[in-house]
Amino acid sequence: MSGSAPDPPRVALVTGGARGIGRAIVLALARDGLDVAFTYARDADAAARTAREVEALGRRVLARPSDAARRDEAETAVAATRAGLGRIDVVVANAGITGPDGWEGVSTDAWHRVLDVNLLGPYFTVASAAAELRRTRGSAILVASIAASSAYPEELVYSASKAGVVSLARSLAYALAPEVRVNALAPGWVRTDMTRALHTRPKAAAAIARGIPAGRWGEPEDVAEAVVFLASDGARFVTGETLVVDGGDSLVWTIGAER
Repeated sequence: MSGSAPDPPRVALVTGGARGIGRAIVLALARDGLDVAFTYARDADAAARTAREVEALGRRVLARPSDAARRDEAETAVAATRAGLGRIDVVVANAGITGPDGWEGVSTDAWHRVLDVNLLGPYFTVASAAAELRRTRGSAILVASIAASSAYPEELVYSASKAGVVSLARSLAYALAPEVRVNALAPGWVRTDMTRALHTRPKAAAAIARGIPAGRWGEPEDVAEAVVFLASDGARFVTGETLVVDGGDSLVWTIGAER
């Protein structure tokens, strides 16, 4: 007597998945049983290493270069994932860049580049995948930052872009309900290439750690596990929310003169 065919594995598409938080997200989803497609900007060697790690976990993987700021490349990434892996159940819009220092005299080009990657990029990715996510009753997670809700003029452009991501997640959650859940994730201080100038300086790293109630910097895996939760059936009644993953840092925002 033959049983019913097993359900096909779920599939995730992660933007900016070669290094740092993106790499940790790709690997965490693979460990959770998903096949994973991911995009990357420039580092083909890092992308190849991440792809090999996914394959070592027994999952299928696709890796392709892509400019997160371009609608046509978002559409291509979605189409390639659908063609290569058969479906899309989870989208993680993780690709992002930092902005110029300060708030005075920021050029128009700098504003456009940060907003194009950090805000339009997630919109293009989710919009391109919306029909497929509706079909699979999937979910999307947009990576924001605690900078979205903090006053920090030295990172004004970056902070504004991430505040936009939080608002975008809420609006997309409403627009795509009830078939698709959309949530944002707001990491705090995490050891990545973006924060290398601080976490590799002992005094600066220690000062930041002292201000975090959890007593340490975050690691990419801390963020990745939160993504796994939001992508899972355990979060089936969670949509339009922002999950903060910062060790309690945003309870009292202490960045300033003492840092």
